[in-house]
Amino acid sequence: MKLAEMQTGPGFLINLLHFIVLSFLDLLFRVLNRTKVIGQENIPKRGERGVMILSNHISALDPLLIGITAMPRFSPIWWRAAAKEELFTTPFSRFVLQIIGAFSVKRGRHDAGSMDRMAQVLSTSVLVVFPEGTWSTTGQLLPGRLGVGNIIYNARPAKILPVAVKGTDDILPRDHALPRIGRRARIIYGPPMDMNRFYLQPDTRETAREIVQAVMAEIGRLYSQI
Repeated sequence: MKLAEMQTGPGFLINLLHFIVLSFLDLLFRVLNRTKVIGQENIPKRGERGVMILSNHISALDPLLIGITAMPRFSPIWWRAAAKEELFTTPFSRFVLQIIGAFSVKRGRHDAGSMDRMAQVLSTSVLVVFPEGTWSTTGQLLPGRLGVGNIIYNARPAKILPVAVKGTDDILPRDHALPRIGRRARIIYGPPMDMNRFYLQPDTRETAREIVQAVMAEIGRLYSQI
């Protein structure tokens, strides 16, 4: 599925699929487990474009938790997320991931193509990014990737929304194939970040580093509240 084909929105059939999947995940997170959502007033409005959601990453469930707590049902625009290229190895997994709006990135390597795609989709979509680039196995925040700072600097998102999640690694630990029940998850949506001071600086690695450090500091502040 090409980027150009995804710019007008998911359409009815894909939105229906999203509705079914999100309804199942609602059961997992809100009924079989206890999920608390903080900062709902900061969640993007229906149809709002150019939003970059930046979250810590502790479990494969993190993007799904963001989806059920923030993504409107039958959204008129795509909500997209970057996923490691290893998940796209089979035709079936590639099809499913593309249907839900994911696209592949090369973890641990500079991938100019993926950086360009992320910058492009921001004008028409909501983009979910995990700036650490991988799961934290301890729950502690990892350093943010320099490439995320570059994307923010060059794409100038209309809104940058920091998010922190906690407890998803207890529902689905790294060594478990199936989620557990009776656990607790929390997610907090912080107020949008003002990046204008960074946009006045030159386009350098140091500026990108300062941007992603500011993002991680804000995610860390939110994480300490939950």
